[in-house]
Amino acid sequence: MDEAGLLRASERERALYEELGAAYRALAAALADEAAPVDLETVTAHQQRVEATVEALRSISAAVTPHRLSGAPVAADVESLWRASAGLAAAALEANRKLGALARARQAALAARLAQLDEGRRALAGYRPSVAPVRAAAQRA
Repeated sequence: MDEAGLLRASERERALYEELGAAYRALAAALADEAAPVDLETVTAHQQRVEATVEALRSISAAVTPHRLSGAPVAADVESLWRASAGLAAAALEANRKLGALARARQAALAARLAQLDEGRRALAGYRPSVAPVRAAAQRA
């Protein structure tokens, strides 16, 4: 890859890390309010956005990594982009960590609510009158 190609790939990598962080933050926003229902379409769209971004990052990484590892000097703007990408990657990792914690908290809240509803269902079942005596009385009449 020539110098111009390396610069373009490095710019694309930085943009993709920005996109990845934004997608993680958007997913977190969709899950943030425990009282609100989760919009499945929104979550699915953001998950697809994350997956597409990660796939694009894999492709860019395959092109850029050999240059990083070679130890050969690169232009200052490329080096600057690499530093920016590293910072954005770290921020995306942190956003992913927070998203995971938020998703686990949402899952725990949902499990607790389902357990509460199940307990209520079982309690109501104890008050349900038996159907058999009603049928027997109707048959005698």
